[in-house]
Amino acid sequence: MTQHRRLRVLATHSFRTSGKIFSEQMQRAGLDKALEDLIEVCYIDAPNAASGPIPDDVAPYFQGPYHEWWNASRDEQGAWTYEGWQRSVAAMEEALRRHGPFDGLMGFSQARPLGWAGQAFKAWFTGRPGGAMASLAIGMQRSGFAFKDTPPLRFCICFAGIRVRDPQLECFYEAMRPAPSLHIIGDRDPVKRLTNQLIASFDHPVVINHTRGHVIPAMQPPDLQRLRAFLHAQLQEASL
Repeated sequence: MTQHRRLRVLATHSFRTSGKIFSEQMQRAGLDKALEDLIEVCYIDAPNAASGPIPDDVAPYFQGPYHEWWNASRDEQGAWTYEGWQRSVAAMEEALRRHGPFDGLMGFSQARPLGWAGQAFKAWFTGRPGGAMASLAIGMQRSGFAFKDTPPLRFCICFAGIRVRDPQLECFYEAMRPAPSLHIIGDRDPVKRLTNQLIASFDHPVVINHTRGHVIPAMQPPDLQRLRAFLHAQLQEASL
């Protein structure tokens, strides 16, 4: 019953990129072809225009316009706020209604901007929202905060996702804990500590490590088989 059925996945891009760029990054990693028999991906743009400099490893290689799901900042007391997340939730709700139904979500943060410093690096470090947005949406729906009138989002796939630190958003992590999740994390990712915090937020996460940094990697056969096995399991669950 599942041989002609594909999972429908909504994809959330990284900080100051776009849905088109996310699609191109998947193509360059060879994952679009490797997974095309299992998933149909809808890439969308965040509703907020990029509010600052474009990463050095994005602008020379990918054309704009560029978007962001939010822009994170920290006050003098150390409290985090994520400007623009409400608009992003509304945009995701519209995408789920217009392009859905979807079985799950996939999100990515950008590649590490080598040579960045000061405010530019701070913006990159605190604002990488693609994987964070994908996982948060699961918790928002399961807690009844958003996406109430759309079919259940069953799973998420996070490339270098992080756990956000805004108190307004942290409350959604408990609701998403039972959801199936798969996480791809680089051994040389400078912020893998934050990715591990997101991984620990799920009861039964599947984790795939690679030897590179904060990127969408081309996967070795054993890792690709694990990713495909995860998707097969979600496909079987959706077909019950």
